[in-house]
Amino acid sequence: MQVNLVSERDWLYLLASIPGLGRVKLRMIYERTGSFTAAVKKWDTISCELGLPAVITKAIFDLQKEGAAYIILHERIAKGIQYVCFLDDDFPEQLRHIPDPPLLLFYRGDLQLLHKPAIGVVGSRKPTPYGRASCAHLVKELVQAGLVIISGVAYGIDGEAHETTIKNNGKTVGVLGCGIDQVYPLRHRALYEKIAALGLLISEYPPGTPPVPGLFPERNRIISGLSHGTLVIEAAEKSGSLITADCALEQGKDVFAIPGPIFSSLSAGPHNLIKQGAKLVTRSADILEELGHFFHTKPELGSSQTANENFLNKEELTIIEVVTHEGIHVDDLVCQLEPDLRKSLHQILFRLEAKGVLVSLAGGYFAKR
Repeated sequence: MQVNLVSERDWLYLLASIPGLGRVKLRMIYERTGSFTAAVKKWDTISCELGLPAVITKAIFDLQKEGAAYIILHERIAKGIQYVCFLDDDFPEQLRHIPDPPLLLFYRGDLQLLHKPAIGVVGSRKPTPYGRASCAHLVKELVQAGLVIISGVAYGIDGEAHETTIKNNGKTVGVLGCGIDQVYPLRHRALYEKIAALGLLISEYPPGTPPVPGLFPERNRIISGLSHGTLVIEAAEKSGSLITADCALEQGKDVFAIPGPIFSSLSAGPHNLIKQGAKLVTRSADILEELGHFFHTKPELGSSQTANENFLNKEELTIIEVVTHEGIHVDDLVCQLEPDLRKSLHQILFRLEAKGVLVSLAGGYFAKR
């Protein structure tokens, strides 16, 4: 096989697919030779200089056997595996300049979303109704303002952010901590497919890479790197979400945090961030006024809750007085209403949700927007 007939970006794909040859070693190889093609040609020397294990060296020599590389590249095309790498013009510019940048991104969906104004939304995997309501309310308005929502497709706030974006016809990007062909968590399979169809899924890890715990903190630097700011909604004192916030600060990005009840352990993370200088957020305008320079036109928000309440009837106003921003379970709501109102409760809740005054949360909870 003639090494020169395989392109630079294809050699990057082939080398990145070798177990044990991660981005750190690949970057060292490229910095030494300035070309993956040149590195493969003199692999004996490179492997000795870097002290690479024999198993990796053997894998490289196997790729150079007649037709071996072409077989793998044809399999990639047959499987529909798409990727963009740092050698490409459409590789996201903001990722080129972060510490420890990825060398390539595997993807499914609309790659152009990586070039639009975006905000990262992260938080607890086990949020309270208050956290879910805060996420749903703010994400809806950020979507209406034209921001792409970036998160990690995990349970909790991540899932809420993606689902709310899709529900409001917005665009969302899911950054995976596993191969692009892996679904994790498994219960998010439907969400995974919706993001791929209506937004974008990306991963720096080769297809087939399982969801190893250590990969999730690594991918957080990509969430913050692709975003113009990161919003933290509920996080314990040692939450993975705070890793994303730290990455954002290291990258010189804005960090936003929603305050919570002082007695909640999930308020510790956002409150500590606020003490350290993160911007306290109680409304979407707090975020948009910081990110406004990324928009070509002034972002517009939907109508406020106060405006919506002017169009509520007596029954709807009665329910609004009982529902809190922290959220209330439908069973508890029933107990606080008069018998006549209980009969039509579900219809009224549906109307209030349609009017944008209430948000329906997982587990039978409702909260004020």
